[in-house]
Amino acid sequence: MSPTTLEDLFSSPGFLAIFFAVLLTIANIIVGVSILPHDQREKGYRIHRLLFGAVIISYALFLFHLHQMSRASIFAYGVFAYLLLVVPLCRRINVTLHAVISSIGLILITVVAVLNLI
Repeated sequence: MSPTTLEDLFSSPGFLAIFFAVLLTIANIIVGVSILPHDQREKGYRIHRLLFGAVIISYALFLFHLHQMSRASIFAYGVFAYLLLVVPLCRRINVTLHAVISSIGLILITVVAVLNLI
């Protein structure tokens, strides 16, 4: 059942999980861009990896919520596979490509949220 009020929306654990996934992805992109030109890469990479792990956990909680409601789609699982496989592996190819692909991941997370919650 779709939420009818903002209170229903913000009280949904699935919405909170995907909301945090979007916020953490934005923070992770900002951290990634900020460590690119500086010499603080060691500390920045640690924070970058920690935020990425938090994004994966938050999105996994959202998928678990969808699975419990029997609303999980192949597209939602495909976005999860994209986050797990494509985003980390493209970093080895090119850092700029990694930033673009991470931004596409943010868009895909947002699309999954819109399609499954509203």
